[in-house]
Amino acid sequence: MKPDLYALVIKLTAANTATINGTQGHLCHAAFYNIMKTVDPATAAILHDSTSRKPFTISQLQGFGRHQRGKLPIRTGQTGHIRVTLLDPTLFQTFIAYFLDGTKRPTIRLNAAEFVISEILNTPTSHKRAGYTSLDHLRDHWQQTTLTPQHHAIDLRFASPTTYRMYDRPYRAYEVVPNPTYIFGNLARRWDQLTGEETAETTREYAAQNIIVTRHRTHTEMYKLRHAQQVGFMGHVQFELKDRADENSVRHINRLADLAFYTGSGSKTTHGMGQLRREQ
Repeated sequence: MKPDLYALVIKLTAANTATINGTQGHLCHAAFYNIMKTVDPATAAILHDSTSRKPFTISQLQGFGRHQRGKLPIRTGQTGHIRVTLLDPTLFQTFIAYFLDGTKRPTIRLNAAEFVISEILNTPTSHKRAGYTSLDHLRDHWQQTTLTPQHHAIDLRFASPTTYRMYDRPYRAYEVVPNPTYIFGNLARRWDQLTGEETAETTREYAAQNIIVTRHRTHTEMYKLRHAQQVGFMGHVQFELKDRADENSVRHINRLADLAFYTGSGSKTTHGMGQLRREQ
């Protein structure tokens, strides 16, 4: 298998004591582009200026504790990580080159806080949020899988605030509950963007008619962006696929549930929102 989807967990050690914003998605976003500019300024500029959906996601800081009144204190020597997913092999090669430069130990700066990168994890056995796969593998795996009753239940864990722009409304609005039509329709649109296929419309129709939420433990949180705030939902959601005769749709929904590990779902996935994974 030649991978074209990558999930990297980048382990960090704080090099100084500082206080930064409690929500750092926009800071991690800027740090990502700084890394890209260091390695390949031209590619970084093209990526930044593109109006298409970006082929990467990035999380907030993980493991450094909870913020207090909108601020996160960082102590020297404290350890944690950020997670980056890359949806293009060329982008992966460019990004990873920054960490392979042996002239100095790589660092990441988020405003006043500087972090030394101690390790990069990219295999499923190294961290539960790391891994790699290919679009061809996802396509073939679910095409060849013998379907069983367990494939008609999909469990997803939304690990950061998730929201969906409601483009079918005449006003600007966002969905902040786990609506199957928005969730799987959004994932199908990402699949189509990556593969050139056209599955989004039929997936939305199938989800609207045949996927229900059977259980959920969710709550909403306010997520601060650079110049605004956005409400999103987080938590565990279980879905049931009611039409089991439509095997093509059942296979594709399962494929999209696996894809979500790499693409995230919803708005602002390049700023830390919409991080999710399938629960086995």
